[in-house]
Amino acid sequence: MGFVSAVQTLTGEVAPSYQKVSLPKPRASPPKPFKLPEPNRNNDRVYAYLRGRSIGKEIINRCLKAGLLYESAKTHRCVFVGKDGNIPKFACERGTRDNWKKDIAGSDKRFSFYLPPQRERRTGLAVFEGAVDTLAHYEVCRLRQSKWDGYRLSLGGTSSKALVSFLERNPQIRSVALCLDNDEAGRNATKRIIGELASDKRFSHLRIVVKLPPVGKDYADTLTAMQKQNERTPNRHHQADFSI
Repeated sequence: MGFVSAVQTLTGEVAPSYQKVSLPKPRASPPKPFKLPEPNRNNDRVYAYLRGRSIGKEIINRCLKAGLLYESAKTHRCVFVGKDGNIPKFACERGTRDNWKKDIAGSDKRFSFYLPPQRERRTGLAVFEGAVDTLAHYEVCRLRQSKWDGYRLSLGGTSSKALVSFLERNPQIRSVALCLDNDEAGRNATKRIIGELASDKRFSHLRIVVKLPPVGKDYADTLTAMQKQNERTPNRHHQADFSI
């Protein structure tokens, strides 16, 4: 305001007047469309990486054939795919020569990577933090000659979003084994998820058990330990309980 108007306002001769100014609202960035990375001509590096992590040929080939796993052409990383039926909705990359881990832009976390059972409509579900742990658990059960055949779900971290969505889509599930990492973050996440499921009436029928990896931080560590022991004593089975 001008000088005179300012003096009159300060002395109370006139009431101050204000003009409402509308500021432009920031434009929200549109969500990035989900697009799978271009596949490589072969899966050699993915195969070598997973075999180096003691993952067996049978489960690798099964995932490749189902379109749940492949090697990206540009980065030569593992691409783990999550589907809604037959439609890819999620993917995460895992480095084959480093510790790179990242979800593909536009991924829907509700449809995280999961490994279906050999038989359809099974009622058991095992839950892990990462895709490699999911495959490692399959190998642990195979080496232990366990007859457990259920769904194996990767959360892609410690959020329960993928788990809740999976349970909503698969109402036949009756038991959930939480197999998250055996570290502070994993144990805290396990307690939180138990509380979330227990407080949701939709899941009151579930039997929830905790199956922390018996050796190491995660089931990938457990599998490595089993393989090393088998190499030392090939005719002797590991005595730890790895079954669900």
